[in-house]
Amino acid sequence: MKNVIVVIGSGSIAQAIARRVSVGKHILLADIKTENAQQAEDTLSRAGFDVSTTTVDVRSRQSVQKLVKKSV
Repeated sequence: MKNVIVVIGSGSIAQAIARRVSVGKHILLADIKTENAQQAEDTLSRAGFDVSTTTVDVRSRQSVQKLVKKSV
């Protein structure tokens, strides 16, 4: 995979950070709620960003490890 920016959370602050640091990179949005990540993906995609989503529960080591493997 090319340069990837992993953003955990998909609220307005996370989207603002992604917009600021992700020009020319792939954004992997991770959120505990799939529907929130998908809404943010739609917004960022319409703005011209290359985005994909996944779910993550930062309380779970296994979930975070799965996210790391997906981002590589």
